[in-house]
Amino acid sequence: MSLKHLKIEDSYPQLKNKKSLLAVSGGVDSIVLSHLFYNTKFKFCIAHCNYNLRGKDSNKDALLVKSLANTLNVDLFLKKFDTIEYSNKNKCSLQMAARDIRYNWFNDLLIENDISYIITAHHLNDQLETFLINISRGSGIDGLIGIPETNKLIRPLLNYTKEEILSYAKENNLKWNEDQSNSKNDYLRNSLRNLVITKWKKIMPDLEKHFQKTIQHLGFASKALNIQIDNFKKKSFINIETGIKIDLKDLNNLSPREFFLHAIFKQYGFIYPIELEKLINSTPGKIIYSDSHELLRDRKCLILRKKLEKLEDTYEIKLIPQKLNIPFHIEISLDPFPNNFSSIEIDPKLVDSPLVIKKNFTGAYFYPVGMTGKKKLSKYFKDEKYSSFQKENQWILTSNNKVVWVIGKRADRRFLASLDTKKRMYICINLT
Repeated sequence: MSLKHLKIEDSYPQLKNKKSLLAVSGGVDSIVLSHLFYNTKFKFCIAHCNYNLRGKDSNKDALLVKSLANTLNVDLFLKKFDTIEYSNKNKCSLQMAARDIRYNWFNDLLIENDISYIITAHHLNDQLETFLINISRGSGIDGLIGIPETNKLIRPLLNYTKEEILSYAKENNLKWNEDQSNSKNDYLRNSLRNLVITKWKKIMPDLEKHFQKTIQHLGFASKALNIQIDNFKKKSFINIETGIKIDLKDLNNLSPREFFLHAIFKQYGFIYPIELEKLINSTPGKIIYSDSHELLRDRKCLILRKKLEKLEDTYEIKLIPQKLNIPFHIEISLDPFPNNFSSIEIDPKLVDSPLVIKKNFTGAYFYPVGMTGKKKLSKYFKDEKYSSFQKENQWILTSNNKVVWVIGKRADRRFLASLDTKKRMYICINLT
């Protein structure tokens, strides 16, 4: 289908009555995109990044885009960047640096100018190049389905070839600049475009259109996989106090397991199936970490949680009527708390102020209410089948380094008010 038959308004009705930002480099792709949008009723503006990488050619691109914005009578956002400095500072390639700079700026423009969408001119040939790059990197399905669109990022030309874009530009007498660096093979993408795909097309002239069908099939496969993963999570991801519990039986029933482990846990930063396999087959208590999450091997399950914000290890509270919200909700009162199970009733004569709230401490023991004798905290946690995460999260109310209350669980009977207690104090602590 020719580009002149592209009905952007029909394909993207969500753009109606919204303002869009077109990324325009000055090359033929983005110039054609601008022309197509100008022929719609959509509101749009233009953004151009000057990366300062191509000397006078960079300035020529900026002038061309400025002239285009004047001709189309639309707002223009133009900005220069020191791409080399960004690349060196962030230890990334120039191409990655330019991409980061571009989208960081675009997202800022959206927020500052009440713009709803970013529109780019990526096309079918870009899809093919990205596909080949990702194959060389051992990518999974997500990397092979091409350049994605998102709720905010629209790419109307993804189904059209470079040849179709050039044909449209010539038919409409459009002016554009050729990026001379595209003819150099300094980058992998350029090498694939100039040395591999060019020769491939001589053998298979309809390469892009056949590739388009492959992308569609991979997209269907990706959707089918995502449905399976969503169904697995609905059934097997159980929300608990310390995170998400996943039964080992459910994980062991996956087939092929290595494939599904990667697909399920990659969004949490666990991208190596072998590491996940080792965790499943390890003894309880082992933990692996990603940049954002922690995954614990418990007795019969894995427990997944976000990395916790680091809190202080101890907090002091005076034994006086008061309300506190740091580090969690704490209230001390002379009157009982109605229908509140997160409170204890103590004899203030039996404790020393200030009280200290702390995490589990080595060798501590207490005299649990409802039990005879004393018990080490470690033994209590074991009997209650605490996971490592639960033990790590459990706060203890103490007096003079003695356990007063395993908060929210069980109090020490030594400090509780009795029938003979004349003055009572009530302590309520909500950890959530």
